[in-house]
Amino acid sequence: MGKLQDRSITTCLFLFFLQASQIHCTSQSHVRNRLYRSKRGIDSSIDTSHLNAIRHLSVSLSLQNISGVNQQEQRERDRIENLPGQPSVSFTQYGGYVTVNESAGRSLYYYFVEATKTKESSPLVLWLNGGPGCSSLYGAFQELGPFRIHSDGKTLYTNPYSWNNVANILFLESPAGTGFSYTNTTTDMENPGDMKAAADNYVFLVKWLERFPEYKGREFYIAGESYAGHYVPQLAQTILVHNKNQTFINLRGILIGNPSLGEDEMGGEYEFLASRGFVPKETFLSFKKNCLDVNPSDDTTYCIDTSLKFEDILESMNKYNILAPMCLNTTLTNQSKECTTVMQFDTCGEHYLEAYFNLHEVQRSMHVTKQPYMWTLCREALGHTYWNKTDYYASMLPILKELMKHEQLRVWVFSGDTDAVISVTVTMYALKMMNLTVVTEWLPWFSEGQVGGFTEEYRGNFRFATVRGAGHEVPLFKPKAALTLFKHFILNSPLPLTP
Repeated sequence: MGKLQDRSITTCLFLFFLQASQIHCTSQSHVRNRLYRSKRGIDSSIDTSHLNAIRHLSVSLSLQNISGVNQQEQRERDRIENLPGQPSVSFTQYGGYVTVNESAGRSLYYYFVEATKTKESSPLVLWLNGGPGCSSLYGAFQELGPFRIHSDGKTLYTNPYSWNNVANILFLESPAGTGFSYTNTTTDMENPGDMKAAADNYVFLVKWLERFPEYKGREFYIAGESYAGHYVPQLAQTILVHNKNQTFINLRGILIGNPSLGEDEMGGEYEFLASRGFVPKETFLSFKKNCLDVNPSDDTTYCIDTSLKFEDILESMNKYNILAPMCLNTTLTNQSKECTTVMQFDTCGEHYLEAYFNLHEVQRSMHVTKQPYMWTLCREALGHTYWNKTDYYASMLPILKELMKHEQLRVWVFSGDTDAVISVTVTMYALKMMNLTVVTEWLPWFSEGQVGGFTEEYRGNFRFATVRGAGHEVPLFKPKAALTLFKHFILNSPLPLTP
């Protein structure tokens, strides 16, 4: 499905390392060392090469002249009067493009919804989906935005748990080539990676704030999920470097869900399957001993075969939520399904999404250029197969640790505990490598009288929370609990520890 991030690439990397020993006549010990390094992350010696690259990018990045466009006129042209099939709403919404590179003709599409109340004082939140190359309109119309799409692929219904109940939410389709974002330079699509994305995202944000100047200096947060576990910390790092010279971006925190952090994802993923009874525990322990530990055996055939068995199990179920059904019928209905509510999860929702955004009247209302535009949820040419491999497998833990040094910033990580794509086990292993100091030990937290999940707080304004019964896209599966978590993140208050 590849909706947000397809973890089968983990096995591909594993197989690549093993096969490289035969293709390039590399010794087995060398392959094992590379595999060990890729899975054991920062440990006691932190590899800061990727972090230094972000710093270099930030320092050398130069913004183009932004005075050539009348931003207020463009803002009015971006206003969306009504989306086709939408219910009546009280807030204002916008959609349009910000050109991040004039000479290349590279423009990123955004969708912006103002807060339902006190928009003048509510913070600004940027949301990024992952992939790489998957659209943040998925977040806007399937997860945390004000609307969901009916099964007819033509009409919308209200999400009462939208995050714009709390903040002004800006959804960005990044990098160029994702969703409605585009480039006129074909070479822009060659060797896509984190460095390019971070640069474009920062330029977008600066230019967007010229169009919406009332948000300059407003409390600003970056949130996202899956591969946005790369995008979000890197953009935060870029902002902090530039804030040494200009301070109109008042960054106060980051929030990332089921994030790809580049650490021990194979071992954590398979341990999660074993803990849920999908494979015998003994099978996982044998695989761990023979294929993942410091001195794995020379039996590469066993490792490959066992890894493929794990992946076959994932392919036979909804790996984004192991408790949810798979979509078995992608056909749209003539009329929307009766009694559709946000609390009744529709496993075929992504197909309704693609149908809706490919309607000519929808693209016209959202100010999409180059109509008709073929919108796809995830752009294959930007996926993990084509993404810069150094960036894709880089550890984000050094950047998280650096962000924690800034007292004004809070860093929250949350994890739906039924996700098999980037499981709660994977995230807990990654956080363990950070050697965090516990301030408030593991406790249940509550949402509307029910246990919403479990949480632990660490020194450095860092919090981790699980969301009980949620899959990879937490606001989709548990909208009430997700909104509770988001509210407390924005308020910088502990999650409720009593019903």
